[in-house]
Amino acid sequence: MDRGTRDSACRHQAGSKVIALDLETLNETAVAAAKKLGADDTVALTARVNDRMIRFANNSVTTANQIEEAEMTVYLAHRRRRAIASTSNLDQPSIRRFVGELFESLKGLQESEYVPLPDRATKYSPSPLGFDRKIAAAGAELPELAKVAIASSLAAGGKRSAGVIDAGEVSTAILTSTGTVGTDSGASITLNIRSFAEKDASGHGLSCSSTMAGFDPEEAGRRAGGDAKRMKNAKEPEGGPYQVLLSPTVASNLVETVGYSASAFSVDTGTSYLVGKLGKRVASEAFSLTDHGTVKGGLGGRVFDDEGVRTGSTRLVKDGVLTTYLHNLTTASKWKAESTGNAGLVEPHGWNFEVGAGDSSYEEMVKEMKRGIILTSNWYTRFKNYRTGEFSTVPRDGAYLVENGRVKQPLKGMRAGDDLQRMFSSVKLLSKAREWIQWWEVDTPTLCPWMLIDGVKITRAYE
Repeated sequence: MDRGTRDSACRHQAGSKVIALDLETLNETAVAAAKKLGADDTVALTARVNDRMIRFANNSVTTANQIEEAEMTVYLAHRRRRAIASTSNLDQPSIRRFVGELFESLKGLQESEYVPLPDRATKYSPSPLGFDRKIAAAGAELPELAKVAIASSLAAGGKRSAGVIDAGEVSTAILTSTGTVGTDSGASITLNIRSFAEKDASGHGLSCSSTMAGFDPEEAGRRAGGDAKRMKNAKEPEGGPYQVLLSPTVASNLVETVGYSASAFSVDTGTSYLVGKLGKRVASEAFSLTDHGTVKGGLGGRVFDDEGVRTGSTRLVKDGVLTTYLHNLTTASKWKAESTGNAGLVEPHGWNFEVGAGDSSYEEMVKEMKRGIILTSNWYTRFKNYRTGEFSTVPRDGAYLVENGRVKQPLKGMRAGDDLQRMFSSVKLLSKAREWIQWWEVDTPTLCPWMLIDGVKITRAYE
């Protein structure tokens, strides 16, 4: 998937050299070089990342890294031919040479679905939501926050824990040949912890926040350690259809695939199960999905997309009905629609997904389960057929059999399989409480509730 430059950056120079880079001046150099060569359209996007990462294993902090990176992405169009490339060599002579080589490459390309950039120039100021500078300044306290998570897991019943804390700031600047210019910045901090009570008894915890005040390593550790303790003596389930209660962690992984399928590019390339379904029911009435360019609490996004179009809030699914696809300028022209501010120079993508809240508590949802399974974490989500939405995923860590509203037995060694439309059409209940999720299995930040879904097929992992 094309992720544009929303979190793009490649390693460049170290330390103060990266921090001191003037992103706007670099963009001016690229656009001026392209104009001199005769380009019809140019976009220069430059991103700078300052990232601090703490790794821990066997209950001890093992690694502390700080990475400062920067990258420029340039889009050129000339005589209906288009090219995109990125560079991390950001001195001015290298940028001019890079733009020249990219322009030269256009000669060997065929004409494409060219749509010109908007004529009207827009000047963007950073998002009024701002970002938490305490995250940007975080450093020495990060190992101590890791120790908080580890201690909380131990107190809850875990015996050994491993994981990562990642705190980062991203600044992005844009300049186009039509005069659109702007900058924006964002910051987030995430914790991913996995704890073990025995070899096959594990639990997983996350804390994802756009503010230091909202970051809760103690709760993430408690969940990981508590599930690890409860997973002792887990057994494989009988295969068959079950009611499944998905945690926000698991549900977000599947919601992100809905967002990918809602990209007009995915529809055009036949890799979406939402082909031909605009205005039609694709989920239960309980399910609504919105994408936000910027939103309070969001972990990603910015005020402009990769083509210089203003981002906003786009309702993809309302009460179960698909209302629009995500568009950039090219797909919007093809569909006779307006750009939704979701470019991706190659393909439209989401920024921050939000699933509408329900009105149930976790306890009420468990009581509704006659024969069900609670899933708290998953990995290896793979598609058998993107066009039909058929997939499978492997639950791990805390998983529990529920009978007549009571948790009976921890479970292991299983796989869940379904197709996305049937699954989301079978959403029965959603929780009032929601959590921001972003980790290895969820690239697009997603605000998500617990989901109770009927009729999900469970098989033993090795059948």
